[in-house]
Amino acid sequence: MPFCHSYQPYLPKGTLIKVYTKIPLSTGNLEEGSKVYFIVPNDVWVLEKKAVERGDIFKGEVSFLKMPAKGVNAAMQITITEIIKKEGYVEPLRGKIIFPSGDTLGGTLTNPASYNKTFHPRKVYGNIWGAAAQYVPSGDWEFGQHVEVTSKDNLFVELKDNYYIY
Repeated sequence: MPFCHSYQPYLPKGTLIKVYTKIPLSTGNLEEGSKVYFIVPNDVWVLEKKAVERGDIFKGEVSFLKMPAKGVNAAMQITITEIIKKEGYVEPLRGKIIFPSGDTLGGTLTNPASYNKTFHPRKVYGNIWGAAAQYVPSGDWEFGQHVEVTSKDNLFVELKDNYYIY
């Protein structure tokens, strides 16, 4: 029985690859299923081979999009479906975009539209009257805003599977 050692270099699952977008991506002009593209600014090496070259393009789509509502800003998630190499061929690849705030861009709460004044009675030494005033949200919130990511933002592609280099 022949004995053979073979090693196929690969990027392991969970690897982060820095990318940027050429055009601003906003929840105001995208919808679920929209195709988006990200460019790799630096080479990524595994041993003596280039796994991802500078100028390669990650193609993805908007997998989750929530429009702004009262009290909540818009939210968006992007999944990566393939990589377009500089040589022109396309390889399937599963991944997701990691934004500066996590894997979801936006979805944060908005500021309160108004406040109510509340008094908390307390006993002060030498004075029978005393209270602390506190402003608390009234329950009315501002309307949410669209969120946007530009080419200046730090974005990463996180691989969901091992990416083998041929």
